[in-house]
Amino acid sequence: MEATAVWTHPLLFVNVEPETDFTEVAEHCENLAASALEAEHMQTQHELYQRLHECLTQLQPTLLDPIPDNLIAQFTVNEMPSTEPVMDTETELLCEYCLALSHLLSGNPLSLSVEETLQGLLYELTCFMTDTMLAPRWLNTPQGLQPIA
Repeated sequence: MEATAVWTHPLLFVNVEPETDFTEVAEHCENLAASALEAEHMQTQHELYQRLHECLTQLQPTLLDPIPDNLIAQFTVNEMPSTEPVMDTETELLCEYCLALSHLLSGNPLSLSVEETLQGLLYELTCFMTDTMLAPRWLNTPQGLQPIA
């Protein structure tokens, strides 16, 4: 009798506790989405997506919390950022995303191509969310910290 191969991924063993800093959880979400997108084994991919769901669920209630004082320096810059986070997706891919979502929401079974399109959308949305969450919030000025509008 042949042993069944068990596929695991190191990100599945990263400990994310309720007190884990939101910046770490957001970065972990992005890493999980990227790894799931690249996973070659369906079981590993599903486990990565389940772990991503768990981390996003943990992150969601904290999204409107103020940034803790010990992290303010991490969100402070000396010069205005030249760019801000954007989801830079070509119109053809945006249309594919819309088609995949409308297909899903209309109750149709997912084809492999629709599932792959939704995986790409999830990855892009997770990256955009992380970039937005981790973007600078304050500018150092001679008058002190000023919020970046």
